[in-house]
Amino acid sequence: MHARLNLLVQNYEQLKQSLKWKVSDDKVLMTVSSIYVINNQTFDLQRLLDLANAIKSQAGLFSPLRSQARFTTAAMLDVKFNQPEEKIQELFNLYNDFREERFVRGIYTYISAMILLVMDVEDNKSIISRAKDIYDGMTKEHMFLTSNSDYPLATLLALENRPDMITHIESFYEELSKNGFRKVNDLQFLSHILALGNMERNRLISQVLQITDRFKENNMKVKSLYYPLIGMLSLLPIDSISIEQIADTYHELNQMKGFKWQKDMNFILSASLYISDKLENEGLAETSLTILLESLMQAQQAAMIAATSGSTGGSN
Repeated sequence: MHARLNLLVQNYEQLKQSLKWKVSDDKVLMTVSSIYVINNQTFDLQRLLDLANAIKSQAGLFSPLRSQARFTTAAMLDVKFNQPEEKIQELFNLYNDFREERFVRGIYTYISAMILLVMDVEDNKSIISRAKDIYDGMTKEHMFLTSNSDYPLATLLALENRPDMITHIESFYEELSKNGFRKVNDLQFLSHILALGNMERNRLISQVLQITDRFKENNMKVKSLYYPLIGMLSLLPIDSISIEQIADTYHELNQMKGFKWQKDMNFILSASLYISDKLENEGLAETSLTILLESLMQAQQAAMIAATSGSTGGSN
């Protein structure tokens, strides 16, 4: 865990030195840094810059991928593919497929396209159509909570092909709202994550409540922004989870130059580093849980990317 933290900081410092005039939001650099560490991939600054430039050159004039979002997109391509530059056009093609299903232009739709590109499914168009149906179902249940930021999770849920998915999601949402969770979009996000799990519903809810209490015991205020990561942790065997390790990393980041003003981001980074470490070092990497959690980490990173991209709109 500590080795991952050191790598994260090293990557961040390289990026900060190189991109301080191109990227105004440090959270973008932190996200890029974490993508390499979480995926256990070596960071090569020049390779990232070359790939980001290639993305920018192929993006439309008003595309969000001409802005700082190109760096997070480049990082995702770099860690997932041996020849990432060859996947750029595929990403744009998938984006256009989403647009044909009336997904709104912007970064969230690019992120959803990235998820399908990484998952390498055969029938993309049917998945995209199902994702739109799920998104419309979300909107019907929670019109004022649902936004295009829910596109990535709708895409992941569409891969499950569960007929009663919306009802399943709602059962988590309603039960957790009765247990002190705020009725905000992050609770909907948490409910989506739990709906992707294989455990029995009441057990999952119990684990969410236990993990939330343990964060509070470690002097970590549980904001609604943190709900999705609590959901991801709840999919792990409860007896193997060390909230203390996450708390230690969080408090350490809060003392570091460049990180100490980004406490919300530090929570996200600490939990994500912990999950990736558990998957690699404790025998979970050979189970279906690995695939599910990696997909969920992509979705959480997607939310971070969207939050730091500067815009949810844009052309192309």
